[in-house]
Amino acid sequence: MANFVLVHGAWHGGWCYRDTANLLRQAGHQVFTPTHTGVGERAHLSSESITLETHVRDVAGCIEAEELTDVIICGHSYGGMVITQLADRMADKIKALVYLDAFVPEHGQSLNDLLTDALPPDVAQQFLDGFRGAAQEGCSGMMQPIPAEMFGILEQNRPWVERRCVPQSLATFEMPALLSGAGDTVSKRVFILADNWDPSPFRYFAEKYSKAPGWSVTKLPSSHDVMVDMPAELAEELLKLI
Repeated sequence: MANFVLVHGAWHGGWCYRDTANLLRQAGHQVFTPTHTGVGERAHLSSESITLETHVRDVAGCIEAEELTDVIICGHSYGGMVITQLADRMADKIKALVYLDAFVPEHGQSLNDLLTDALPPDVAQQFLDGFRGAAQEGCSGMMQPIPAEMFGILEQNRPWVERRCVPQSLATFEMPALLSGAGDTVSKRVFILADNWDPSPFRYFAEKYSKAPGWSVTKLPSSHDVMVDMPAELAEELLKLI
């Protein structure tokens, strides 16, 4: 029996892994889908003061409370920021890191920093202006969700995603990852590229790690929300890591 921890991206919640989690459980494994403070069923805790550190502690708390070891941890999109810091702090508990169309920071990099690295300058600026403009509106400090259509999500699944996604603190995108290098001891790392939508910043990371030691890169013909549009295929990829 394997232990899977599935970490969602911005504006989402643990709900987005519903179908993938069910398939992994049916295969006899333990699956946890923690929701970050301020989104999903924890939206009542929403605040502009929530940071990346808050979300790292959320998932660390799940791993600690459930006393998990040999964890296969999968982070989607913004969730890549979270799992990178978790690996730095809890490397002894993690068997494999899976970056699902996700950001992979180095020490001192924020998600917004990575956008400028991974996209053409004009496209990156459009994203940054959108995030910051929404946060400045009404001095809320909160970013509105990106529409499901922009992520290429299948039309039949868009209503569910649109209903469930909620605003998230801009501070989560602006706080840098603080890494000691301890996470480098996790030897198994996988990058799964969603290969059916653009402009995608994640092609940059797929290319960057395609020949890096300890990494494997695979592609799925999916929208950005792989766990929503291709849950069975994602479960199959995760089961390969047992």
